Amino acid sequence: MAFATVLLATACGGEDSSATGTASTDGPAKVSVTTFGCEIWNTWAEAKGIYAKHGLQVEYVKSFGGSAAVAAVLSGAADFGYVNGFTAINAYNTGFPIQMVSGANVNALPPADPAQGVFVKKGSSYKSAKDLVGKKIAVNEIGGINQIATSVWLEANGVSTDQVSFVALPYAEQVNAVNGDRVAAAQMGYALLGSGGADLRSLDDPFVALGKVYIATYVASKTFVAQGDTAKRFNDAMVETMKQLEDPANKDESFKLLSECSKVPAETLAAQPQNGLAPKVDFAALNDMAKKLVDLKLISKQPDLEPFVPAFARS
Repeated sequence: MAFATVLLATACGGEDSSATGTASTDGPAKVSVTTFGCEIWNTWAEAKGIYAKHGLQVEYVKSFGGSAAVAAVLSGAADFGYVNGFTAINAYNTGFPIQMVSGANVNALPPADPAQGVFVKKGSSYKSAKDLVGKKIAVNEIGGINQIATSVWLEANGVSTDQVSFVALPYAEQVNAVNGDRVAAAQMGYALLGSGGADLRSLDDPFVALGKVYIATYVASKTFVAQGDTAKRFNDAMVETMKQLEDPANKDESFKLLSECSKVPAETLAAQPQNGLAPKVDFAALNDMAKKLVDLKLISKQPDLEPFVPAFARS
């Protein structure tokens, strides 16, 4: 995958309609999509020509969190922002003119193996949430989904969030930070551990207490969505891609392709628990997520999400 280097401007100034994509009803559309590095659906869609089939020529823009992705779509630095559901709802509720155009990942729930964890060093003495009192916990962004999930988990286990310190680190640095004792723990998905993850173990999956949540979605500016059918084509491509990824016959090849991108052995990737794939947005689940934000006092009232999710993106 080719990556573009851009300056991710802040979103304080509102929406900039100068998006990089060419939204048209016919012919290829050049679109820019934020990425953390190697998402399995992107590696598959590129290799199998699925984006091209749906008239999309995709360029990837490196981002390190949902807030940066929202800023990118509002500034025109990207057309589609890869962002967790909580950050997307919060940004919409704040008044930023964005829409959720596709789902991507939902958390794995029992009886599936947990795909998220609060990771500590294998040789450490940490055994529970209470052992993290007074310690530093790494998350990819302050106020993002990983901090929310970890906070709920801590509180459920008798630890107040003011008894720990959250530290924002890019995913690529978190494993080394734990192994180097710069932080006691890091909250991330198993799929992001890389080769260094062999030296870590998980205390628990903090997402279980949240129910079904959208760990990953894509948002775009309202102006971009209204310009044509490019956003719908992007959703259609995600649906086709994820249907193929869910076919057991494609498992080995999908992890081989992901390995080529991530430089992590395919057998390591295949052995890691995976989050669920959900390209269409479950509106009821999204409303439940908004209610959780209210319950956590992160937003003051339940927003009306009807304008937030276009009809083509709903399940």
